Amino acid sequence: MNQSLPLLTPLRGIAALMVVLFHARLLLFPQWMESIAGHTQLIENGYLWVDLFFILSGVVLAHVYGEAFTRTPRTVSYGRFLWLRLTRVYPLYLVTLLLLVGWELYKAQHGVGFYAGPLFKMWEWEGMPPFGSPFTPAEALPSAFLLLQVVTDHGLTWNFAAWSLSVEWISYLLFPLLIPLAVTRSRWSHLAPLMALTVLAFIVHSRGTLDVTSGALAVGRGVSEFVLGLWLLPRVKAAKGLPMMKHDLPLLVAFVLPFALMQFTMTPPLTLLLIGSYVLLIWICAAQGERQSPLLRLLDNRFTNWLGDLSYSIYLLHALVLLTGCELIHYLAPGITEWWYGQTNPLLGVVATLLMLAVLIGLSALSYNLLERPLQRRLRRLGKARQPMLEQAG
Repeated sequence: MNQSLPLLTPLRGIAALMVVLFHARLLLFPQWMESIAGHTQLIENGYLWVDLFFILSGVVLAHVYGEAFTRTPRTVSYGRFLWLRLTRVYPLYLVTLLLLVGWELYKAQHGVGFYAGPLFKMWEWEGMPPFGSPFTPAEALPSAFLLLQVVTDHGLTWNFAAWSLSVEWISYLLFPLLIPLAVTRSRWSHLAPLMALTVLAFIVHSRGTLDVTSGALAVGRGVSEFVLGLWLLPRVKAAKGLPMMKHDLPLLVAFVLPFALMQFTMTPPLTLLLIGSYVLLIWICAAQGERQSPLLRLLDNRFTNWLGDLSYSIYLLHALVLLTGCELIHYLAPGITEWWYGQTNPLLGVVATLLMLAVLIGLSALSYNLLERPLQRRLRRLGKARQPMLEQAG
């Protein structure tokens, strides 16, 4: 257990898997999508787990860097902070982007068109040329490589999950301006959640949904939730000694509440209530003290923390596993995809989903141990080596 901010790592793993299922309903099991939605909206509302990521990011970064940014002088410079964040998010993202570009180049050489199953055929995407589908436009590559796709009209291009990384990067750029919300108690800090929720309310009432992934509203969505996370950290610290944090019932209610709300079709008020339930969940999870209970052992154990550690790889790789995997199988054995999308037995859908998740988690474990962490450590060592040289030159 992370004694300072317990349970947040397992939350990341759960959120990543729910986002995977949201996208899998379009690519892996579209034939059951309407049937599932007739019973529960849990998977249809899976896009909203990204909002939990934004709040978590604010809490964690405030915890790690808050004091360093408010001391005089700062113990971490702005440039050093951005380098540390870049080494965390960019290397694996770049690898996935290069793999996707490489696959499009292969398709171009062999005359392979876009394929993603019956839904995309109905939407007339099937057969689109390489670098010409809405997911892989050549003109989106410059902004994709710069992690700025969200400020263009190309949020859901290439690695379509990475629009949120683009928002994260913008939040990092604004971090010095926002961090006082996490470490000072002023009237402005008390106004922060009100302003954040006002922005979110404007988005859901103007668009009817929080599912915006490009442009100013997408930036407003993510940065507002990042601000909620910054604001939440002092409240977490203050809550650690509360008697309610010593009992399982508040934790159980906070954990179940988002899943219960997602059973229903999202309306603007329900969406805002869900965001509030995320804040409650993170507040109670992060304020847990040192205690033993069956619920804590269920939520916070070696397996759930392992999934949380893999969550970034899971999040970035699932686009390749689902979309590129679908195209590759169709290219190598088109009869298999034709057979699969004709199946109607729900048990087959469950088995296929579990198999996909097993493959994704396995690849993510390899990615985490062979790419994500080694590249991060190597780049951070490079940054440390260059910093004294730059200071001496200055």
